[in-house]
Amino acid sequence: MIVAVDGLDGSGKSRLAAALAADCAAGGLPATLLHVDDFRRDVDFTGLDAEAEAALYYERYYDLAALDAKLGAFRGGGAGGGLAIVEGIFTLRVPAVGAVAALIVLTVSPDEARRRIVERDRAKGRSDEEIARRIARRYFPARARYRSESDPEARADAVIDNEDWRAPRLVRRTRGRFPPPIEQALDRLAAMTNNER
Repeated sequence: MIVAVDGLDGSGKSRLAAALAADCAAGGLPATLLHVDDFRRDVDFTGLDAEAEAALYYERYYDLAALDAKLGAFRGGGAGGGLAIVEGIFTLRVPAVGAVAALIVLTVSPDEARRRIVERDRAKGRSDEEIARRIARRYFPARARYRSESDPEARADAVIDNEDWRAPRLVRRTRGRFPPPIEQALDRLAAMTNNER
């Protein structure tokens, strides 16, 4: 089985996916965690205008075909079986994810996403100018295109409002789409927030 965790940069995908993998391990279900970020290509953005930079980022920056091949091997039993948790942006563009994955989408406001991206990228040593450039020319335009083409929120089996790290809210869920440890994690979230619809 494949579970995908999708959302805007800074929405908390890595954190949630790691917590779900831990829940699965505690429940006796082996889980392999795959990150879209581990499939980056070395792409040169030098000299591109904003539109070309956004297009290159969206179309070429991630080797989604390599991630799909890895998931194909996993589904064929070549990677030990069990559960694959895929986290990152653009997950529905990976054919195996789009075809069979149970999808969790995290939502945050653009302002909160921007705040988290700045914090994250400063820790990586990027200047505020470079961070602002990436947000304006890559992250946000690419996400807008992805939402327009794939509509992840509409296709999601669970939507979590993660505006506040300390108090995520389960907005919507389709029961029975996730393995038991993840269903139980979503039950706990629903009970904590009492906000499931």
